[in-house]
Amino acid sequence: MDKPLFKIRSIILLGAFWALSAAAFSQQTASPFDIIPRLPQSDSPDSVITISASSNPFDIYQIDAQSLAQPSGYTPQFQVERKRKPLSVKEKTALYQRFLIITVLTVIAVMTIVITIFRIFIAKIWKAFLNDNILSQLLREQGAGVTIGYLILYLIFFINAGIFAFLALKHFDINLPVSNSNVLGLLLCIGGVGLFYSVKHILLSIVSYVFPIDKEVGRYSFTVMVFNIVAGIFLAPVILFVAYSSEGISGGVIKLTILALLGVMLFRGLRGLFIANRFFAWHKFHFFLYLCAVELAPLLVTFKLLDVL
Repeated sequence: MDKPLFKIRSIILLGAFWALSAAAFSQQTASPFDIIPRLPQSDSPDSVITISASSNPFDIYQIDAQSLAQPSGYTPQFQVERKRKPLSVKEKTALYQRFLIITVLTVIAVMTIVITIFRIFIAKIWKAFLNDNILSQLLREQGAGVTIGYLILYLIFFINAGIFAFLALKHFDINLPVSNSNVLGLLLCIGGVGLFYSVKHILLSIVSYVFPIDKEVGRYSFTVMVFNIVAGIFLAPVILFVAYSSEGISGGVIKLTILALLGVMLFRGLRGLFIANRFFAWHKFHFFLYLCAVELAPLLVTFKLLDVL
């Protein structure tokens, strides 16, 4: 093809394309196939659907709930409100069972990883739980600060104790302030346990700073941590058994576990008396003030905050 003919055909093709484009963009008439919405558009999220009496009984108008502006010529007869259907007992039970499955599987997975990583460290803590001399040796090995292993195991205790408290409250039909949500109820129990012992350790730090008994208070605070770590580890199989046993068996296990935890606290109290024996003989009144300020006050503060929530 020669060049003059190619140029002529190119000019003709470009001219035809320009003409079609100009005709398409310059078309202003409405297409008979255009779909025009019948309902008035509203940007307000707070709106309700109102059925009004008009010539067409099927007309639906959207009215702003803030201004209650109504279309001219129409009188609304009634408003339709969308309400959430409450869950049935069967649906609540199924939802609770799914929640238990996820919670227990998470606890088992976390405990498997933690025990695998810290198995030698956990063995030392168990020996310190049984023997006060080994506890003193472990305290000297720890040094001035708390290592990451203690913090992780202590966090495991907060989680397991919170889950056990949640299951126990469910068993005894004690409603929490957020009883309509299993997740919030569980977080509230875990937060309550963590808050109680956090306040306790803070108060012990204040006592050791104010009075010249920092060594004894530090040893007792470490004793509380060791005993709670042991309790948190043994609560893991209890949670699994309570979650998937029958109602009668789980109730008996919960009561036995509560008695066992009370026994651990009593054993810890005896170890604490052994630590503070030289102060208890000559300062009974100050020891009574300590019991009120450090042992009872965190419990009362935790219950009060949970009640407010």
